[in-house]
Amino acid sequence: MRFLGAIRKGLLWLSYPIRKNPFFFLFMYLLVVFSFHFEDLPTSEVLFYEGLFIDCYLLCAFLLLLPRKISCWVKRIFYFIGYAVTFVEWFLYARFWLRFTPTTIQLALETNSDEASDFFHAYLWNGKLWHVTWMLGLVALVNLLFELFGAKVFRWIRKQVPSRPRSVLAMLFGLVCISYTGYCFYTTRQDKAHFIEYFRLNGAERIERVMGPIRFYSPMYRLAYSLKFTRLTAGEVEVLRKNMRKIEVDSCSFTCPNIVFVIGESYNKRHAQLYGYDKETTPSMVRRYKKGELIRFTDVVTPWNVTSNAFKSILSTHADDQEGLWADGVLFPALFKKAGYTVSFFTQQFMKSSRLAAADFNGSFFLNDEELDSLCFDIRNKTKWKYDGGLLKEYPKYEDRYGEHNLWIFHLIGQHVDYNQRCPQNDRQFVAGSVARDGLADNEKKIVADYDNATRYNDKVLDDLMQMFDNRDAILVYMPDHGEEAFDEIKAFGRLHDANMSPALVRAEFEIPLVIWGSKKFRKLHKALFQQLKKRAEDSYKTDDIAHFLLGLGGIHTPYYDETRDWMSPAYKLHPRILKHTLDYDSLMRSEPKFQ
Repeated sequence: MRFLGAIRKGLLWLSYPIRKNPFFFLFMYLLVVFSFHFEDLPTSEVLFYEGLFIDCYLLCAFLLLLPRKISCWVKRIFYFIGYAVTFVEWFLYARFWLRFTPTTIQLALETNSDEASDFFHAYLWNGKLWHVTWMLGLVALVNLLFELFGAKVFRWIRKQVPSRPRSVLAMLFGLVCISYTGYCFYTTRQDKAHFIEYFRLNGAERIERVMGPIRFYSPMYRLAYSLKFTRLTAGEVEVLRKNMRKIEVDSCSFTCPNIVFVIGESYNKRHAQLYGYDKETTPSMVRRYKKGELIRFTDVVTPWNVTSNAFKSILSTHADDQEGLWADGVLFPALFKKAGYTVSFFTQQFMKSSRLAAADFNGSFFLNDEELDSLCFDIRNKTKWKYDGGLLKEYPKYEDRYGEHNLWIFHLIGQHVDYNQRCPQNDRQFVAGSVARDGLADNEKKIVADYDNATRYNDKVLDDLMQMFDNRDAILVYMPDHGEEAFDEIKAFGRLHDANMSPALVRAEFEIPLVIWGSKKFRKLHKALFQQLKKRAEDSYKTDDIAHFLLGLGGIHTPYYDETRDWMSPAYKLHPRILKHTLDYDSLMRSEPKFQ
């Protein structure tokens, strides 16, 4: 009996946070559940109930640690914050289809007093506002009634139940409560660890890797993460602004008057026919390569396997093997614009939008900054296309604005997951049966086939792009931001951010294709340069130096140009190819047994 009594006391003690604040627990939980359904969150975020249970349990436990008088006021503050944050996000979603994101926070911070006044005047009597007010107000009213009268009602009910059954019910409640609490702690331990890691970040560099597994399932979490994200990026933007305000260009010879820089996405070079793949995934590039108008570079490495960090390293004149951050350099499009080039940026991911996902925001917060945008670009697209072929339609829209010297940057969605969404139905050639690989299930073969279809479609888009510029004196440089796993050496697809940096992983995710194409007119007028490019195609390069290569192609002389990083300069030398700021690529690959 003593043993059972001890168990009963232990269960009552452990379940006390919920028993002491049952209505607070219930309505804090329901607020998030209602938000989930009201905002029609995607099914990929449905597994949040356990984490939410732990959040509410810990809030109740925190209230117990406070003196009673203080606890009452703190609980009211929690109620106010919970309802206020939920109300604001519900209105944003009902009126604008927005939730708390870093972009919405940034827009709010950039809004001046007059704009804020106009906003409230326009939407104060808006039907959506009162719809949200009525819905949430009803929840708050029920919550208030429970807080005022619920305890009395439950005490009356308890009196109607004999003491022994009441004791058994209390013990059962404690057992169920603690069992479920323990289960929730166990199942969400890794998620909570990711939350802690994210909120401890001091720089934006590791955000995309850390945030991969995280689901910000409540309005409060989404607001907190957005504020944190905005704070992390604000410092980098400010440093970059200061550097960009003092950019200098000494002179420009416009060596290549028209430069087309195409940045792809998630391209595993071992799935390219041009690099020896046994499927016809790049028939157009192979045809142009055989005709001598396209050059294939064989040893190119990207320092990052996440888009946001890769994009920063590509656009900045700062290289990853140098001390400091990418923001310590300047963005090379601004140097082209300063030199007299008309600079266009057509992107499938980094649109100026308040609905940017976290990873996209991290890759474009600096590009979408009003001051930096004006320094870098003359033209930007306003339309996002389902397929990359649509992005090419942006080019003729601005024909009257192109000058004698132009830099076009096309940023494709390429082979980004989901692969089956990257290729139109009538352009698909491969099916699961096309994949003759041992050890793969049918669904895995289907993923490989989808990836190969996306790669073939990417080849078609590049071929169309080359045709568009065939009548100009133009050179086109294509490279993806990073590679991708596609069931080759590692039985996985996508990218493995938390995995050890093995040679097999590096081959798939950091070694990338890079090709250069010259129009007929370009090859005729710049014959020596094109031949020099062919001779250098077998040398080793890294993409965080490409800004200097492009500046060299443009003949731009500026203090930010480093001839030792320009692939075509006689002074070029290979600097350490550092992956993710931690690992030397060449040392890693030499460590494989076949090199020993």
